[in-house]
Amino acid sequence: MKGIVLTAMDEEVYEGLSDNEIFADLFNGALFGGKQVIRPDMLEQENEKKVVRAGREGGRRVILRRIRDVQKLSVIRDSCLAVILAAEGQRTVHYAMPVRCMLYDAIDYTGQVEHIVRERKEEGKLKKGAEYLSGMKREDRLLPGITIVFYYGEEQSWDGPLSLHDMLDIPPELKPWMECIQDYRINLVCASTVESSNFRTGLREVFELLPLLKDKEGMKEFLEARKDEFMHLDAKKGWLVSKFLNVPALKGLKENEKGEVDMCTAIEEMMEEREERGILQGIEQGIKRGEVRVNQLIEVLLQQPCQEEAYKEIRRAVTDREYQKKLFDEFGI
Repeated sequence: MKGIVLTAMDEEVYEGLSDNEIFADLFNGALFGGKQVIRPDMLEQENEKKVVRAGREGGRRVILRRIRDVQKLSVIRDSCLAVILAAEGQRTVHYAMPVRCMLYDAIDYTGQVEHIVRERKEEGKLKKGAEYLSGMKREDRLLPGITIVFYYGEEQSWDGPLSLHDMLDIPPELKPWMECIQDYRINLVCASTVESSNFRTGLREVFELLPLLKDKEGMKEFLEARKDEFMHLDAKKGWLVSKFLNVPALKGLKENEKGEVDMCTAIEEMMEEREERGILQGIEQGIKRGEVRVNQLIEVLLQQPCQEEAYKEIRRAVTDREYQKKLFDEFGI
């Protein structure tokens, strides 16, 4: 049974996550069990371009530049606490994700240290010794950072590493001292790691639909069971789902006077269109595979000592399908 191939454009996904309400819902639903720890009004847009000096190489200063997908600063006013929240969107599995997240977080923390050091130097009140050497006072603290990896690929089966330890080739001799080797785990967010009911925005529908993208019959059953709901889906939820599932039919739909869209019909149209596209791609690939086999057969026949006999064989092979099949079997093509 053919499934649906997810073709959502990453730019549209990032646009959706940039919305404060959706961004807050992503963290609350994925990490905090649906508890509203982060509110949309707490969020401030952070500069996603990160630059940090990383020493010198060959006499030249090395600069690392990294761009986060979406990053925001959350000021939790009730406790006078701030936290840096970042989301890395992935449509395909990234086999170096623990190192990537570790580097991004390290750059964030390094940036905070540099900011504090600049402020302390401007104040000119650092004591000699440890304070002057580090550029910080003992009581200085950094804002905590939380990075999640939001995986919205059609497979929904993350076969990549979940921690730095998963990526390391650790010799048996060091196994007893694993705790001495620093680890770094990622916060993977996908349909299999969250409870869809914990979300309040269209992310709930996104996580409900993602596992069904490779299951056409399962999708049909799901839509039939929730037909009334998806035929009258809130327009903003429909907007978000359309970006993650790339539903062209929905993008052109107009909401009714109640601010609703018919997502059910739009998804059915998308499924039919992509199934037809998959069939055509299968036929095209089959033709190409056939052409490759024929070309291989011609190359084998041309190696015969008698060229005249070879051309006769080739002529017969391209006009007589049964003889062609016989030669494929004979030469193992």
